[in-house]
Amino acid sequence: MSFSRVVLRAGRSCSAMPTRAFSVKSVARSAAEPTYKAPALGVNKTFDEALKVIAEDKAKRLADIKNMETTLAQLIKAAPSAAKDTEIAALQENIFKQEAYAEINDPEIQWQFKNNKNIDMSKAVFRFMKGKQFKRETLPVIQQRTAQMFVTPDLLPTLTPSVNVQLDFGAGSIPQGTKLTDGYFETGSFLLPGKTTQEPKVNVTSFHPEQRYYTVALVDPDMPDVENETYKQQLHWLIANVPLSATQTELTKENSDVVLSYLPPHPPKGTKYHRYTLLLAEQPNNGQDKIQMDATQISRETTLRDLCSHFKLEVKGLTFFRQVWDKDVSRIYKEVLQQDEPVYGNQPKVDELLDETGQKKKKFIHM
Repeated sequence: MSFSRVVLRAGRSCSAMPTRAFSVKSVARSAAEPTYKAPALGVNKTFDEALKVIAEDKAKRLADIKNMETTLAQLIKAAPSAAKDTEIAALQENIFKQEAYAEINDPEIQWQFKNNKNIDMSKAVFRFMKGKQFKRETLPVIQQRTAQMFVTPDLLPTLTPSVNVQLDFGAGSIPQGTKLTDGYFETGSFLLPGKTTQEPKVNVTSFHPEQRYYTVALVDPDMPDVENETYKQQLHWLIANVPLSATQTELTKENSDVVLSYLPPHPPKGTKYHRYTLLLAEQPNNGQDKIQMDATQISRETTLRDLCSHFKLEVKGLTFFRQVWDKDVSRIYKEVLQQDEPVYGNQPKVDELLDETGQKKKKFIHM
């Protein structure tokens, strides 16, 4: 749509000018999201030749995949053995890679990935590319933060995450200046206690096409243990049998088993920052088995190590945020927890020169 030129002449007011209705569609069209436009053929001979090479390579790989799938079907019917399982796993991995390589040079695929448009995680090529991106960009940040802030080894001896876990506490929950990745706060960021009183949305990017079951646990490893003069873990949230896959990315309580309901983070007054860590643990048999967690046998003080050992869980991913005490914590203790708020601090130093009455002793005495 073209707009006519408007000229204001002396002696003519704006109110006297005829009004024009502007089309909303024209504005929306100018701000429309970009779409892929294939370059015209016959313009660039080099590009045309490259497309032919890509097509030939794809055809060859698809033929190889067909042969490998035939071999895989025969292997599956063979007698069970450890060697068979190893060979099947290797063949499945090879098929996955060949499916990805068959499409990875397609210009449209490359455009979609670069612009994060129409990413279909049911396709091997996008799972492959997203997996590489995770290892290259996200994984180093997670490992750096978990080591730098001692999540490992305080909660886990070591960990190399294979899935990406992200939390969303809703609009306005992330303080200004916090570094974001795809709209989510980065691992280790500080959040305000008043903004995390409601359970978050949990988003998981995994790279396996099949559905697997996971257990989700939100743990605070920094609660004071006054009796033992150390720290203890507190479970803030525990959900079992969470179904997830490359295309099923959000935690839904309707299809899962909530063992311990969400307990809002509440770092006590007088303590240092707390590391609220959400862990995603794969359940037995490569995530194919459901588990039975008896809530009567699990308390808020059950440790992550005990959970993983008893239910044969394997942690695959995590994220964490940090919090310190503020006035909202007092409100959480009063309104949500409905208990008196504890206050912690260092023991006062004992002055050895004070007697039992509190009077100052003489430092030196005459012998």
